[in-house]
Amino acid sequence: MTPAPPIPRKYPRIRPPKGIMVGWKSAGQTTATRMETMGLGGLYLHAQNPPSIGSTVELVFDLPTGEVRARAIVRSSVPGKGMGIQFVQMRPEDRAKLNRYMSGQVAAQGASAAAPAASSRPANLWLVISPRREEAAQIRFERELRQLVQLTGKGTYYQLLGVTAESPSSLVKKNYYSLARKFHPDSHVGNRELITPLKNLMVVIAEAYRTLANEDKRAAYDKSLASVRGFAMHREKTGTEESLEEWFKRANECLRAKNFVGSIVWLRKCVETAPEQALYHAMLARSLGTLPQYRNEAIEQFQKAIQLDPWRESVYVAFAELFESMQLPGRARAVYSKLLEISPTHAKARERLAALEPQHKEEKPSPLISHLFRKKS
Repeated sequence: MTPAPPIPRKYPRIRPPKGIMVGWKSAGQTTATRMETMGLGGLYLHAQNPPSIGSTVELVFDLPTGEVRARAIVRSSVPGKGMGIQFVQMRPEDRAKLNRYMSGQVAAQGASAAAPAASSRPANLWLVISPRREEAAQIRFERELRQLVQLTGKGTYYQLLGVTAESPSSLVKKNYYSLARKFHPDSHVGNRELITPLKNLMVVIAEAYRTLANEDKRAAYDKSLASVRGFAMHREKTGTEESLEEWFKRANECLRAKNFVGSIVWLRKCVETAPEQALYHAMLARSLGTLPQYRNEAIEQFQKAIQLDPWRESVYVAFAELFESMQLPGRARAVYSKLLEISPTHAKARERLAALEPQHKEEKPSPLISHLFRKKS
Protein backbone atom coordinates (compact mmCIF):
# COMPACT_ATOMS: atom_id res chain seq x y z
CA MET A 1 0.00 0.00 0.00
CA THR A 2 1.04 3.62 -0.50
CA PRO A 3 0.38 6.46 1.95
CA ALA A 4 -3.05 8.01 1.48
CA PRO A 5 -2.65 11.39 -0.26
CA PRO A 6 -4.02 14.64 1.18
CA ILE A 7 -7.74 15.13 0.72
CA PRO A 8 -8.77 17.63 -1.98
CA ARG A 9 -10.79 20.38 -0.32
CA LYS A 10 -13.41 20.37 -3.08
CA TYR A 11 -14.82 17.03 -1.87
CA PRO A 12 -17.09 17.18 1.20
CA ARG A 13 -17.87 14.17 3.31
CA ILE A 14 -21.12 12.38 2.45
CA ARG A 15 -23.69 10.17 4.08
CA PRO A 16 -23.60 6.96 2.01
CA PRO A 17 -26.69 4.86 1.27
CA LYS A 18 -27.93 2.86 4.25
CA GLY A 19 -26.74 -0.70 4.49
CA ILE A 20 -23.08 -0.32 3.50
CA MET A 21 -21.15 -2.57 5.85
CA VAL A 22 -17.44 -2.33 6.54
CA GLY A 23 -15.35 -5.29 7.64
CA TRP A 24 -12.55 -4.28 9.99
CA LYS A 25 -9.99 -5.74 12.32
CA SER A 26 -8.05 -4.21 15.18
CA ALA A 27 -6.42 -5.70 18.27
CA GLY A 28 -7.67 -9.20 17.53
CA GLN A 29 -11.27 -7.96 17.03
CA THR A 30 -12.70 -8.86 13.63
CA THR A 31 -16.21 -7.72 12.79
CA ALA A 32 -18.43 -5.84 10.37
CA THR A 33 -20.37 -2.69 11.24
CA ARG A 34 -22.47 -0.10 9.45
CA MET A 35 -20.90 2.96 7.86
CA GLU A 36 -22.36 6.27 9.01
CA THR A 37 -20.37 8.85 7.05
CA MET A 38 -17.66 8.75 4.41
CA GLY A 39 -14.99 11.07 3.09
CA LEU A 40 -11.87 10.78 0.99
CA GLY A 41 -9.91 10.88 4.23
CA GLY A 42 -11.81 8.35 6.33
CA LEU A 43 -15.07 6.95 7.70
CA TYR A 44 -17.28 7.02 10.74
CA LEU A 45 -18.39 3.51 11.75
CA HIS A 46 -20.94 2.33 14.28
CA ALA A 47 -19.31 0.05 16.90
CA GLN A 48 -20.31 -0.97 20.41
CA ASN A 49 -16.70 -1.55 21.48
CA PRO A 50 -14.53 0.61 19.23
CA PRO A 51 -10.73 0.40 19.55
CA SER A 52 -8.96 3.15 21.45
CA ILE A 53 -7.69 6.32 19.80
CA GLY A 54 -4.44 5.67 17.95
CA SER A 55 -5.22 2.02 17.18
CA THR A 56 -4.53 0.70 13.69
CA VAL A 57 -7.52 -0.73 11.79
CA GLU A 58 -7.57 -2.89 8.65
CA LEU A 59 -10.63 -2.22 6.46
CA VAL A 60 -12.46 -3.77 3.54
CA PHE A 61 -15.79 -2.60 2.09
CA ASP A 62 -17.73 -2.87 -1.16
CA LEU A 63 -18.73 0.20 -3.17
CA PRO A 64 -20.54 0.25 -6.52
CA THR A 65 -17.15 1.12 -8.04
CA GLY A 66 -15.52 -1.98 -6.52
CA GLU A 67 -13.99 -3.39 -3.36
CA VAL A 68 -11.83 -0.98 -1.35
CA ARG A 69 -9.14 -1.97 1.14
CA ALA A 70 -7.25 0.38 3.41
CA ARG A 71 -5.33 0.73 6.63
CA ALA A 72 -6.53 3.44 9.00
CA ILE A 73 -5.94 4.95 12.45
CA VAL A 74 -8.69 5.59 15.00
CA ARG A 75 -8.99 9.35 15.57
CA SER A 76 -12.13 9.39 17.74
CA SER A 77 -13.69 6.61 19.79
CA VAL A 78 -16.99 6.64 21.71
CA PRO A 79 -17.94 3.32 23.40
CA GLY A 80 -21.47 2.29 22.55
CA LYS A 81 -21.59 4.58 19.51
CA GLY A 82 -18.69 4.29 17.11
CA MET A 83 -15.36 5.54 15.89
CA GLY A 84 -13.94 8.01 13.41
CA ILE A 85 -11.05 6.57 11.43
CA GLN A 86 -8.53 8.20 9.12
CA PHE A 87 -7.04 6.41 6.11
CA VAL A 88 -3.25 6.20 6.31
CA GLN A 89 -2.50 3.63 3.60
CA MET A 90 -4.37 2.69 0.45
CA ARG A 91 -3.39 1.20 -2.88
CA PRO A 92 -3.70 3.57 -5.87
CA GLU A 93 -6.40 1.41 -7.46
CA ASP A 94 -8.46 1.50 -4.26
CA ARG A 95 -8.03 5.25 -3.97
CA ALA A 96 -9.29 5.57 -7.56
CA LYS A 97 -12.43 3.52 -6.73
CA LEU A 98 -13.12 5.73 -3.71
CA ASN A 99 -12.59 8.91 -5.74
CA ARG A 100 -15.03 7.75 -8.44
CA TYR A 101 -17.66 6.85 -5.89
CA MET A 102 -17.30 10.11 -3.98
CA SER A 103 -17.49 12.15 -7.19
CA GLY A 104 -20.71 10.40 -8.16
CA GLN A 105 -22.25 10.86 -4.72
CA VAL A 106 -21.34 14.53 -4.56
CA ALA A 107 -22.93 15.07 -7.97
CA ALA A 108 -26.07 13.19 -6.90
CA GLN A 109 -26.55 14.66 -3.43
CA GLY A 110 -25.15 18.13 -4.05
CA ALA A 111 -22.48 19.67 -1.88
CA SER A 112 -24.93 22.17 -0.41
CA ALA A 113 -27.25 19.41 0.78
CA ALA A 114 -24.46 17.70 2.69
CA ALA A 115 -23.57 20.73 4.83
CA PRO A 116 -26.90 21.16 6.68
CA ALA A 117 -27.03 17.45 7.43
CA ALA A 118 -23.60 17.64 8.99
CA SER A 119 -24.50 20.59 11.20
CA SER A 120 -27.61 18.82 12.51
CA ARG A 121 -25.59 16.01 14.09
CA PRO A 122 -23.30 16.06 17.15
CA ALA A 123 -19.77 17.01 16.19
CA ASN A 124 -18.26 13.80 17.57
CA LEU A 125 -20.29 11.74 15.09
CA TRP A 126 -18.45 13.21 12.13
CA LEU A 127 -14.95 12.56 10.98
CA VAL A 128 -13.72 15.96 9.84
CA ILE A 129 -10.41 15.41 8.09
CA SER A 130 -8.41 17.96 6.16
CA PRO A 131 -4.84 18.21 4.93
CA ARG A 132 -4.12 20.41 7.95
CA ARG A 133 -5.55 17.83 10.34
CA GLU A 134 -3.58 15.03 8.70
CA GLU A 135 -0.42 17.08 9.14
CA ALA A 136 -1.27 17.76 12.79
CA ALA A 137 -1.88 14.06 13.43
CA GLN A 138 1.48 13.20 11.90
CA ILE A 139 3.20 15.83 14.04
CA ARG A 140 1.61 14.38 17.18
CA PHE A 141 2.72 10.88 16.23
CA GLU A 142 6.30 11.97 15.59
CA ARG A 143 6.35 13.91 18.87
CA GLU A 144 5.20 10.84 20.78
CA LEU A 145 7.79 8.74 18.97
CA ARG A 146 10.57 11.15 19.97
CA GLN A 147 9.40 11.09 23.59
CA LEU A 148 9.50 7.30 23.69
CA VAL A 149 12.91 7.20 22.02
CA GLN A 150 14.19 9.59 24.67
CA LEU A 151 12.80 7.31 27.36
CA THR A 152 14.79 4.39 25.97
CA GLY A 153 17.92 6.39 26.73
CA LYS A 154 17.18 7.77 30.18
CA GLY A 155 13.96 6.24 31.51
CA THR A 156 12.92 2.92 32.98
CA TYR A 157 11.03 0.02 31.45
CA TYR A 158 8.07 0.99 33.62
CA GLN A 159 8.01 4.50 32.18
CA LEU A 160 8.39 3.19 28.64
CA LEU A 161 5.38 0.88 28.95
CA GLY A 162 3.34 3.40 30.91
CA VAL A 163 3.00 1.26 34.04
CA THR A 164 4.26 1.33 37.64
CA ALA A 165 6.09 -1.17 39.81
CA GLU A 166 2.70 -2.16 41.28
CA SER A 167 1.01 -2.76 37.92
CA PRO A 168 -0.10 -6.36 37.21
CA SER A 169 1.33 -8.37 34.34
CA SER A 170 -1.99 -8.06 32.50
CA LEU A 171 -1.58 -4.28 32.25
CA VAL A 172 2.04 -4.66 31.16
CA LYS A 173 0.88 -6.97 28.36
CA LYS A 174 -1.98 -4.70 27.34
CA ASN A 175 0.23 -1.61 27.11
CA TYR A 176 2.94 -3.49 25.25
CA TYR A 177 0.57 -4.69 22.53
CA SER A 178 -0.96 -1.22 22.28
CA LEU A 179 2.50 0.27 21.67
CA ALA A 180 3.41 -2.53 19.26
CA ARG A 181 0.31 -1.94 17.14
CA LYS A 182 0.94 1.80 17.02
CA PHE A 183 4.71 1.90 16.50
CA HIS A 184 5.59 -1.29 14.65
CA PRO A 185 7.56 -0.42 11.48
CA ASP A 186 5.25 -2.55 9.32
CA SER A 187 2.43 -0.10 10.10
CA HIS A 188 4.41 2.88 8.78
CA VAL A 189 6.00 1.66 5.57
CA GLY A 190 5.06 4.94 3.90
CA ASN A 191 7.28 6.97 6.27
CA ARG A 192 10.73 5.72 5.32
CA GLU A 193 12.53 8.27 7.44
CA LEU A 194 10.84 6.86 10.56
CA ILE A 195 11.55 3.18 9.92
CA THR A 196 14.95 3.11 11.65
CA PRO A 197 13.85 4.87 14.87
CA LEU A 198 10.69 2.72 14.91
CA LYS A 199 12.75 -0.46 14.61
CA ASN A 200 15.08 0.65 17.37
CA LEU A 201 12.14 1.59 19.58
CA MET A 202 10.42 -1.77 19.04
CA VAL A 203 13.61 -3.61 20.09
CA VAL A 204 13.60 -1.82 23.45
CA ILE A 205 9.83 -2.08 23.92
CA ALA A 206 10.03 -5.85 23.35
CA GLU A 207 12.94 -6.08 25.78
CA ALA A 208 10.97 -4.12 28.38
CA TYR A 209 7.95 -6.39 27.96
CA ARG A 210 9.98 -9.59 28.27
CA THR A 211 11.54 -8.25 31.45
CA LEU A 212 8.43 -6.98 33.20
CA ALA A 213 6.16 -9.85 32.11
CA ASN A 214 8.47 -12.44 33.71
CA GLU A 215 8.37 -12.54 37.52
CA ASP A 216 12.00 -13.53 37.98
CA LYS A 217 13.33 -11.04 35.44
CA ARG A 218 11.12 -8.32 36.88
CA ALA A 219 12.40 -8.97 40.40
CA ALA A 220 15.99 -8.79 39.20
CA TYR A 221 15.24 -5.58 37.30
CA ASP A 222 13.61 -4.00 40.36
CA LYS A 223 16.69 -4.89 42.38
CA SER A 224 18.95 -3.23 39.84
CA LEU A 225 16.77 -0.12 39.87
CA ALA A 226 17.00 0.05 43.64
CA SER A 227 20.78 -0.21 43.61
CA VAL A 228 21.45 2.15 40.71
CA ARG A 229 19.32 5.28 40.67
CA GLY A 230 18.61 6.81 37.31
CA PHE A 231 19.14 3.45 35.61
CA ALA A 232 19.29 3.93 31.86
CA MET A 233 18.23 1.34 29.34
CA HIS A 234 20.98 2.38 26.96
CA ARG A 235 24.50 3.39 27.88
CA GLU A 236 27.61 4.12 25.89
CA LYS A 237 28.22 1.37 23.38
CA THR A 238 30.14 -1.57 24.79
CA GLY A 239 32.64 -3.65 22.86
CA THR A 240 29.99 -6.30 22.35
CA GLU A 241 27.54 -3.80 20.87
CA GLU A 242 30.18 -2.50 18.49
CA SER A 243 30.99 -6.07 17.44
CA LEU A 244 27.31 -6.74 16.77
CA GLU A 245 27.09 -3.71 14.50
CA GLU A 246 30.16 -4.83 12.57
CA TRP A 247 28.92 -8.42 12.17
CA PHE A 248 25.49 -7.24 11.07
CA LYS A 249 27.06 -4.88 8.55
CA ARG A 250 29.14 -7.72 7.09
CA ALA A 251 26.10 -10.01 6.95
CA ASN A 252 24.21 -7.42 4.91
CA GLU A 253 27.15 -7.04 2.56
CA CYS A 254 27.10 -10.81 1.98
CA LEU A 255 23.35 -10.76 1.39
CA ARG A 256 23.66 -8.02 -1.21
CA ALA A 257 26.24 -10.19 -2.98
CA LYS A 258 23.96 -13.27 -2.58
CA ASN A 259 26.72 -14.92 -0.56
CA PHE A 260 24.33 -16.76 1.75
CA VAL A 261 27.03 -18.96 3.29
CA GLY A 262 28.90 -15.85 4.32
CA SER A 263 25.78 -14.17 5.72
CA ILE A 264 25.04 -17.29 7.78
CA VAL A 265 28.48 -17.08 9.40
CA TRP A 266 28.03 -13.46 10.50
CA LEU A 267 24.36 -13.79 11.47
CA ARG A 268 25.15 -16.81 13.66
CA LYS A 269 27.50 -14.55 15.61
CA CYS A 270 24.73 -11.98 15.99
CA VAL A 271 22.21 -14.57 17.21
CA GLU A 272 24.65 -16.13 19.66
CA THR A 273 25.55 -12.75 21.12
CA ALA A 274 22.06 -11.19 21.15
CA PRO A 275 19.56 -14.10 21.21
CA GLU A 276 16.72 -11.77 22.25
CA GLN A 277 16.76 -9.85 18.96
CA ALA A 278 14.06 -11.12 16.59
CA LEU A 279 15.63 -9.41 13.58
CA TYR A 280 18.81 -11.50 13.78
CA HIS A 281 16.82 -14.74 14.00
CA ALA A 282 14.62 -13.77 11.04
CA MET A 283 17.55 -12.84 8.80
CA LEU A 284 19.48 -15.96 9.76
CA ALA A 285 16.38 -18.05 8.97
CA ARG A 286 16.09 -16.54 5.50
CA SER A 287 19.75 -17.21 4.74
CA LEU A 288 19.54 -20.78 6.07
CA GLY A 289 16.41 -21.41 4.00
CA THR A 290 18.33 -20.85 0.76
CA LEU A 291 20.43 -23.97 1.42
CA PRO A 292 18.55 -27.31 1.51
CA GLN A 293 20.85 -28.84 4.13
CA TYR A 294 20.03 -26.05 6.61
CA ARG A 295 16.26 -25.81 6.18
CA ASN A 296 15.35 -27.59 9.42
CA GLU A 297 17.45 -25.07 11.31
CA ALA A 298 15.80 -22.30 9.29
CA ILE A 299 12.40 -23.46 10.61
CA GLU A 300 13.67 -23.21 14.18
CA GLN A 301 15.00 -19.70 13.59
CA PHE A 302 11.73 -18.52 12.01
CA GLN A 303 9.80 -19.89 14.98
CA LYS A 304 12.09 -18.06 17.39
CA ALA A 305 11.78 -14.80 15.44
CA ILE A 306 7.97 -14.95 15.54
CA GLN A 307 8.02 -15.80 19.24
CA LEU A 308 10.13 -12.71 19.95
CA ASP A 309 8.22 -10.41 17.58
CA PRO A 310 4.75 -11.72 16.59
CA TRP A 311 3.82 -8.58 14.60
CA ARG A 312 6.31 -8.62 11.72
CA GLU A 313 4.22 -9.68 8.70
CA SER A 314 7.18 -10.20 6.35
CA VAL A 315 8.59 -12.95 8.60
CA TYR A 316 5.37 -14.97 8.33
CA VAL A 317 5.46 -14.69 4.54
CA ALA A 318 9.10 -15.81 4.33
CA PHE A 319 8.39 -18.69 6.74
CA ALA A 320 5.40 -19.91 4.71
CA GLU A 321 7.38 -19.63 1.47
CA LEU A 322 10.05 -21.85 3.00
CA PHE A 323 7.45 -24.54 3.70
CA GLU A 324 6.15 -24.23 0.14
CA SER A 325 9.65 -24.71 -1.23
CA MET A 326 9.94 -27.82 0.97
CA GLN A 327 6.68 -29.20 -0.50
CA LEU A 328 4.90 -28.91 2.86
CA PRO A 329 1.63 -27.16 1.88
CA GLY A 330 -0.13 -28.03 5.14
CA ARG A 331 2.48 -26.27 7.24
CA ALA A 332 2.54 -23.34 4.81
CA ARG A 333 -1.25 -22.98 5.18
CA ALA A 334 -0.88 -22.91 8.95
CA VAL A 335 1.59 -20.01 8.77
CA TYR A 336 -0.53 -18.04 6.28
CA SER A 337 -3.57 -18.58 8.51
CA LYS A 338 -1.66 -17.24 11.51
CA LEU A 339 -0.66 -14.18 9.48
CA LEU A 340 -4.32 -13.52 8.63
CA GLU A 341 -5.10 -13.46 12.34
CA ILE A 342 -2.95 -10.35 12.76
CA SER A 343 -3.59 -8.90 9.28
CA PRO A 344 -6.88 -10.21 7.84
CA THR A 345 -6.55 -8.25 4.59
CA HIS A 346 -3.03 -9.42 3.78
CA ALA A 347 -3.30 -10.03 0.02
CA LYS A 348 -0.39 -12.48 -0.32
CA ALA A 349 -1.59 -14.63 2.59
CA ARG A 350 -5.15 -14.79 1.25
CA GLU A 351 -3.97 -15.59 -2.26
CA ARG A 352 -1.62 -18.38 -1.20
CA LEU A 353 -4.07 -19.81 1.32
CA ALA A 354 -6.69 -20.13 -1.40
CA ALA A 355 -4.19 -21.80 -3.72
CA LEU A 356 -3.13 -24.27 -1.03
CA GLU A 357 -6.60 -24.96 0.33
CA PRO A 358 -7.24 -28.70 0.73
CA GLN A 359 -10.30 -30.48 -0.65
CA HIS A 360 -11.91 -30.78 2.77
CA LYS A 361 -12.82 -27.31 4.00
CA GLU A 362 -12.66 -26.29 7.61
CA GLU A 363 -15.46 -24.47 9.41
CA LYS A 364 -16.01 -21.04 7.92
CA PRO A 365 -16.60 -17.75 9.80
CA SER A 366 -19.95 -16.01 9.55
CA PRO A 367 -21.24 -15.54 5.97
CA LEU A 368 -21.03 -11.75 6.25
CA ILE A 369 -17.38 -11.73 7.31
CA SER A 370 -16.54 -14.37 4.73
CA HIS A 371 -18.11 -12.17 2.06
CA LEU A 372 -16.32 -9.04 3.17
CA PHE A 373 -12.90 -10.66 3.38
CA ARG A 374 -13.18 -12.97 0.42
CA LYS A 375 -10.71 -12.73 -2.46
CA LYS A 376 -12.32 -11.36 -5.58
CA SER A 377 -11.88 -13.48 -8.69
